[in-house]
Amino acid sequence: MSKTLRSVGTQMVSAAAGAVLAVVLVSGGFAFAQDAPEAGVGVAEALAPANTVNSASIINGTVTGTDIANGTIGRRDFKANVIARWAKVNAGIATQLLRGRGVETAFRSSAGVYRVSFSASVANCGWTATLNDNGAGTSGPGQISVESSTQAPTDLIVRTYNAAGQPADTAETDVFTVTVDC
Repeated sequence: MSKTLRSVGTQMVSAAAGAVLAVVLVSGGFAFAQDAPEAGVGVAEALAPANTVNSASIINGTVTGTDIANGTIGRRDFKANVIARWAKVNAGIATQLLRGRGVETAFRSSAGVYRVSFSASVANCGWTATLNDNGAGTSGPGQISVESSTQAPTDLIVRTYNAAGQPADTAETDVFTVTVDC
């Protein structure tokens, strides 16, 4: 190997070593990873008010229903789409929304076809519809189905049929109930 080539190699090694040394000195030294602290001694715990439990101080799967005082968790503690929405609809010719949760309107489109509009999208949810009597009696024979509306993600189409499977309105004393679970 020639003397010139050895000299260039030595200069390159010296330059690389100098660059590493400069980075270490400028950045404040070497850094090493260490294990995370145990629950209860982290930054989140230091900043939390006294008598506060946060997610960092709970081991996954250790909180059960018996750990929560009765009545201390209400609807306000859940996100809106977690609480089931439902509608009870008088499905006769004079369609009427009787009651519900998270429902805006219900109306009859044609014989046995009803549109139920909810306050938020039901597109990625599960739906169930049942025929009911509006009092303490038994609902008349019939069938019911529910499907998403192609017009609005907040709407469901409910179809009612008589015992023969033909589209039909329910008896005036009968209703249907639709539940939405997301």
